[in-house]
Amino acid sequence: MGTITENKDFRCSVCGQISAQPVITEQDRASGAPDLDLRPAGAQRNNMRYWAMKCPECGYCCTTLDIPFDDSREYLESDEYKTCGGITVTNEYAERLIKRALVFVRDHTYKDAVRSYLAAAWALDDDKDDRHAKECRLAAVKLMDGHPAAFKGDNNFLLLKADLLRRAGDFERVVREFAGKAFPSQIMTAIAFFEVHLSASGDSAAHRADEVPGVSAASQGD
Repeated sequence: MGTITENKDFRCSVCGQISAQPVITEQDRASGAPDLDLRPAGAQRNNMRYWAMKCPECGYCCTTLDIPFDDSREYLESDEYKTCGGITVTNEYAERLIKRALVFVRDHTYKDAVRSYLAAAWALDDDKDDRHAKECRLAAVKLMDGHPAAFKGDNNFLLLKADLLRRAGDFERVVREFAGKAFPSQIMTAIAFFEVHLSASGDSAAHRADEVPGVSAASQGD
């Protein structure tokens, strides 16, 4: 089946412009194990183009354009927003996702911002744009470091941080912060151990969760 979309009209919550935007109506279920950073397997890997909309009038980017933005339109005209916070990309989907991350930061929804930076990194991975993918991952880490209260006690994001750091090449920090660290579940502890092992080997490549010793694709939901 693949991914099926249809155009729907959305009114921009910032400027009021109505525009037709593609939305996913049907898609295949993810098949196989996700990457360590939870990028899904199968056809869903390539749906990033539908994860952020852009208003053709004011440039507002969000999951859907009718989501209210608590800041002003003035921010959308700022250098920070227009330049994607200094991450200069040519991939239009990555640009939307980075700008969506900036919107989430302004709204203090930091977990959503991290996820959006990560999705932008995936889009750039597909373009072999390692430099800017690294910048997106480091931007996500910077958010986690700068707003610890938003992530306190969330071990899923803590494990994600290990992968963000490793993929960005900060192997020393992964080893320093995660070596010997125990998590509430055996699976999470095994993934952390694997991240440390990869970092100690200087491996910054993408790896699937079912590559972790003792972890199968079927056990990912445990």
